[in-house]
Amino acid sequence: MRTVRVCIAMLFASIGMQLSTLAQEKFSKAGKIWYSDGFLYVNIVNEGVLVINNFDPRAPKKMGFIQIPGNVDMAVRGTVMYANAYQDLVALDISDLNHIKELKRIPSVFTHRPQSGFWNASPIAWRTGADLQEIIRNAFSWRRFWWESGSLIGNPFTLGTNPLVMSAAPVAKAPANAPTGVSKGGSMACFALVDDYLYAIDSQDLLIFSIKNPASPEPVGMKVHIGSDIETIFAYENHLFIGSQSGMYIYNIADRTRPERQGSYQHVRSCDPVVVEGNYAYVTLRNGTDCGGSVNQLDIIDISSPARPRKISTHAMTNPHGLGIDNGLLFICDGRDGLKVFDATNPRQLRMLAHFHHIQTYDVIPDSYRKVLMMVGGNKIAQYDYHNPQQLTQLSVIDLTSTADIEY
Repeated sequence: MRTVRVCIAMLFASIGMQLSTLAQEKFSKAGKIWYSDGFLYVNIVNEGVLVINNFDPRAPKKMGFIQIPGNVDMAVRGTVMYANAYQDLVALDISDLNHIKELKRIPSVFTHRPQSGFWNASPIAWRTGADLQEIIRNAFSWRRFWWESGSLIGNPFTLGTNPLVMSAAPVAKAPANAPTGVSKGGSMACFALVDDYLYAIDSQDLLIFSIKNPASPEPVGMKVHIGSDIETIFAYENHLFIGSQSGMYIYNIADRTRPERQGSYQHVRSCDPVVVEGNYAYVTLRNGTDCGGSVNQLDIIDISSPARPRKISTHAMTNPHGLGIDNGLLFICDGRDGLKVFDATNPRQLRMLAHFHHIQTYDVIPDSYRKVLMMVGGNKIAQYDYHNPQQLTQLSVIDLTSTADIEY
């Protein structure tokens, strides 16, 4: 009998650990970021997109949350958001946050992403701004409770069955001098917008969608097989730079609907986001993930001849993640080692300008118009004025787990 009780206890402990691990994975952290026309969009991994009014980066406000089960990627063009919902691509009308509309859904296009399974989403529904508090508590506080306690009390599965919803305050009015037409993602993005086309990747393929009619994205041509374990995409001029766990691939998109591989740069197995400016690509490699590998470094690649990219230097890092560049100013999220700022006006003589310790970093978007750096890491959004790159001024910090700064 004692043996049976021990076995049952071990079984429930195992189940508890599995459930708490699932809860941690499902509600663990902030992910990809996108900035468009004064609004900052932050993915909460597998949950959806938090919308932040960022017209004044000194006083950003949480506007609401678009709950999209299985979501890890998004892009915004004007009043339309494109996002994945597990394997589906959805286009959402976000012109009025009080009345989010699903414009179109293209099912099962991301065939290498997990299927919805148990976490199947219901139709879009409206909730009041006050309900955002509950959503945030569910996404973060409940996750920590399950992970830290390993308890079997309650049912974490109920947290994932909420419908696709938007909880938000009325849309903020843009300042008269607010920039328009600015839309860009971070270096960890799997979506890229170029002219009237949306480029998206899953773990193996590149997909192309025409958004000439923004409300009705249409697949263009066949999937382009890139390779295994591709992770990020960065568009620059007439090229796509696709980061994988084993290298960087360069595709010419002068013909927007017919990407042509021009060259590749191979590296040791490692996670690999990339940004590009001028004739140089900047690639960070890190260990400590399922990517494998044992290096933590920045590689600078000469891409003046895209068919023959050539590494010119390597710089040691601690645990680099995303990065951004603006007119020779290079920002690197070095994970737990904070934010590092480099003068890359001469990429062959990289020079560190500043190092901000004691902050967790994941990815950045430099807004060249306002000289504002938007950084996500450790479930926080930090913003810096970089008019003087040697003395970045912190403008604000948003705790994504907090409910105190929700705008009603």
